[in-house]
Amino acid sequence: MKNALTTALVLAVLLAGCSKPEEPVADRKPEGREETRGIRNTEAIGYSGGAIADKVDGALDASDARKSQLDEQINAQ
Repeated sequence: MKNALTTALVLAVLLAGCSKPEEPVADRKPEGREETRGIRNTEAIGYSGGAIADKVDGALDASDARKSQLDEQINAQ
C-alpha cells in the first residue's frame, strides 16, 4: 500500500513538472500599425483606443492604397 501511494505521488509530480510551459503575455504580437500603437494604449485610461486605432488604421491603409494606384499610373506613362 505504501509503495503504491509513493509511486502514484512520484508519477503525479513528474507529470505536473513535464507540462508545456505557458508563453508570457507580453510576447504577444501587437495589433494594428506601428503608427497607432500609442492610440491603442489609451484604453488603460478609459478611452476606446482599439476602436479609434482601427478607424485610423483603415484611413492609413486607404491612403497607402491610393498612393500605390497613383504611383502605378505615373510609372505607366
